[in-house]
Amino acid sequence: MVPATLSPYMYERYKELYGAELDSFLSTIDRPLDTTLRVNTLKTSFNALSSHLRRRGVSLEPIDTVGMRIIDAQFSLSSTPEHLFGHFYLQGAAEMAVAPQLACERNESVWDMCAAPGGKTTHVCQLMANTGVVVATDVSSSKLQALKNNVARMGCRDTIIIQSDARTFTPSTKFDRVLLDAPCTGSGVMRKDPTRKTSRGREDIVFMQALQKGLIEKAIASVRPGGTVVYATCSLEPEENEMVIDWALRTQPVRTEPLLASHAVISPAFASPFGKRLNEGVSLCGRIHPHTNDSNGMFIARLTRLDR
Repeated sequence: MVPATLSPYMYERYKELYGAELDSFLSTIDRPLDTTLRVNTLKTSFNALSSHLRRRGVSLEPIDTVGMRIIDAQFSLSSTPEHLFGHFYLQGAAEMAVAPQLACERNESVWDMCAAPGGKTTHVCQLMANTGVVVATDVSSSKLQALKNNVARMGCRDTIIIQSDARTFTPSTKFDRVLLDAPCTGSGVMRKDPTRKTSRGREDIVFMQALQKGLIEKAIASVRPGGTVVYATCSLEPEENEMVIDWALRTQPVRTEPLLASHAVISPAFASPFGKRLNEGVSLCGRIHPHTNDSNGMFIARLTRLDR
């Protein structure tokens, strides 16, 4: 029987993908998502922020030393002075796992291709301790102000914000690292936006895959040989994830790399989704499943540009 909360099309897909884990997956996506936050170490420390919030009566538990899961709060965290002064960013636990996969070093150049509203841009700045240069582009003029506000609030310096379609953006140099948090169907954020359970179909997946291929091709062309591209989506659909990486491995000068250790439980990517055999390099990619992390769903791949 198809759950009332999912379209028949999506249910059949997830039934095949998750198999014995289907019931756990379905029960998880029907539960509200906890509030989580990332500590901004440019302005405070984990212990200091934890102490301040506890004194305000907030019950919380740590997400490693990266962030916190809010168990109980009698007010909106976005109304606190700590939020106003940029001591934390309200961000999903799965989303916090993406930027560290760049393994940025100090004084490097990084391009965040689809940056708004700035969660991962500000995380990159934090990880580089405000050294180097972060170029943040986004095609949406309506989202750009949020990106600017968050970059300023979080105390990020040396960040260049540009309104541009990343596919036509022409940087004057190759970057050390490129982050492509690609536009997608967003099926991994069903707990945050329940409309995604029924409002997406095959046409949306096909459309997004074409867009993602163009973006990842641009990402690879824009990073120096030996440089790193991190490709991520908040989609659960293999066509937007494993199959995009399979295409890149077959057509672009790139190889996959093992994912780095993370606070999140990162499961192996699907090796043969829907019976389609993929390049063996796809096995190095990973998924953050909602039901194994009590979070949104994410796909992450680390790629190295080859010198050819």
